[in-house]
Amino acid sequence: TRAERLISIGCLASQDDPSIGMEVQSIPMDIYSNTFANDYQVLPKNLKSIIQHLQTNDYTAANQEFETILKSIRSPKNIGNSDMRNMEGITLHNMAVVNLLAGKYDVALPLFQDAVRIKKAFLGYDHPEVAVSLDETGIQLFAQEQFQQALQVFEEALTIRIKTYGPDHPKVALVLNNVACCKFQMKNPHLAVEMFSNAHDIQQTAMGTSAKAADLDLLHVATTLCNRGYMKLRLKLYEEARADFDNALLVQQSVLGDNHKTV
Repeated sequence: TRAERLISIGCLASQDDPSIGMEVQSIPMDIYSNTFANDYQVLPKNLKSIIQHLQTNDYTAANQEFETILKSIRSPKNIGNSDMRNMEGITLHNMAVVNLLAGKYDVALPLFQDAVRIKKAFLGYDHPEVAVSLDETGIQLFAQEQFQQALQVFEEALTIRIKTYGPDHPKVALVLNNVACCKFQMKNPHLAVEMFSNAHDIQQTAMGTSAKAADLDLLHVATTLCNRGYMKLRLKLYEEARADFDNALLVQQSVLGDNHKTV
């Protein structure tokens, strides 16, 4: 999936499930559009094998498959092959995702950082594929409470997204949400509220121009509303906070039902 994640600050204090502070329903695997096929049946054997390992939560086996692919990409015969260098960045990103799923967060971060470095070298510093790995890098830095570093990474991703898609695109809203979370952690709640509001406005506008909003898009809206609600609660704007929480609840219930643990 190319769906991307955003940070939910309201859940970061949860001790029951430490992963719940991040949207984990779709950690983005990376793809190469020139070779990716939507039809599972025509995927290469090694990619089918990786998918099967992920479906059974066998992350060790999936990682071994990716390591084999990476070794092939880095073989001497592929030196100077720009397509292979692009595939190297994608493979590193995907290895980081597998390690995230396996709970190996300390391994995932440097892999995301390597993916950013490789993609910048062969795609350019402002390519949208760079932003995909930058955003995941920022999320991992945020999770490790390296908020200043996370902010710098998110701001770089935001610049790329605005240049690529324009200021009113949902992908811009996702990064704005993450920047706002950093501002909150860096003791700037007023600016965080403003940025959450900007992100929500973009999401609302995008949904209004779409014939049917996807469930994940709706959950992104709910997350941003919850984040803004927590900020307003901190600022003692109780009625406004309650309105945001009520609206977020309605959105979550419409997608997940009444009995889902996040509702």
